[in-house]
Amino acid sequence: MNPQRSPSDLLYRPHMSFWWWLQRKNYFLFMVREVSAVFVGLFALISLVGVYRLGQGEDAYQLYLSALQTPSAQVLFVVILLFSLFHTVTWFYLTPMIMVVRIGSKTVPPILVLIANYLAWIVISLILFYLLVGV
Repeated sequence: MNPQRSPSDLLYRPHMSFWWWLQRKNYFLFMVREVSAVFVGLFALISLVGVYRLGQGEDAYQLYLSALQTPSAQVLFVVILLFSLFHTVTWFYLTPMIMVVRIGSKTVPPILVLIANYLAWIVISLILFYLLVGV
């Protein structure tokens, strides 16, 4: 009376809780970073809808703009901004670990790669601010 066992029955499968990512701070931050990508994508989708509405004519675009001025849309954009900033900062923090820059036979210190990323972010933001606001 030995039932047939499949090879998968012999494998060890540790039990993992659905909430495993809440057990350590690093796991939690990793999952928040992954979720932040959804909000970055949501912003891109909202922007594409705006371009689509613009192509439909002035009335459709004005309706789109009025929808963006509701309190719920403004709260959503604040949440999107916070997640986007978190996503950007963590990406810049990871960049020196992922991208090793070599000049000749020497390796650029990771802190210089990190500083270069932040400086580029600041310079590009200032240029865009100048172009959009004209100050």
